Amino acid sequence: MKLATAEDIQAYNDATINGGIRGLFYGIGLSVPGFYLLNKRLAAYRALPTPLKAAGYVMVIVPCISIAAEKQGEAFTRSQYSGVAKLELDKEAQLEDQRWQALSSAQKFGDWAGRHKYQLVGASWVGSLLGAWALVNRNKHQTTSQKVVQARMWAQGLTVGLLMASALLTGFDSSKSEEPRAPHEDHTWKAILDADPHLNPEERKRLHEIRQAVTDRKDQLVKEKDASPTSAVPTKKE
Repeated sequence: MKLATAEDIQAYNDATINGGIRGLFYGIGLSVPGFYLLNKRLAAYRALPTPLKAAGYVMVIVPCISIAAEKQGEAFTRSQYSGVAKLELDKEAQLEDQRWQALSSAQKFGDWAGRHKYQLVGASWVGSLLGAWALVNRNKHQTTSQKVVQARMWAQGLTVGLLMASALLTGFDSSKSEEPRAPHEDHTWKAILDADPHLNPEERKRLHEIRQAVTDRKDQLVKEKDASPTSAVPTKKE
């Protein structure tokens, strides 16, 4: 393991910026054709005020920039691992793939939804906003501004309901799950050192002695804490 140098930090920043630029083009590629078709085919979209149309572009482009930049930064970080650390990460990925393949279709969907619940809530908000707009746009006696406000209120109400349902499902899953999802390995430098082929027998023996000493000390502290009498709550003096 080495400390990050100024060159490493600059390379990470460059990778993140490149990812953000790529995300910008992704967002433009998605939003411009989509909004062009909406403007061409839907009179209701053409009637929207310019600030609201601009907000639509922002809602598509900004998440694309953020997500692409983050993913590019993560990919750069993973590319810097080598030796035992890379083997450990590859092993984690292999075990995760085996766990995923062993799930049923319903379990895969639940696992994916649990890891992407905030993206699902965001997409549901956009979908509910479009659906609410399609619903309120049928009213011929309201102005466009009034319809926008109504659609936004409907979307906010639906989003709050989705958030509450997501929170309830998360609490239910965490309390009822018999096999909570946990890392397959203790992904720390202890595990990496233990698997290092460059350690000689004496160094490996010393490493296990240190680990055992730390474990014994933790157990001793827990026993001492459990055996200590509970301190009395001080009463307020008159």
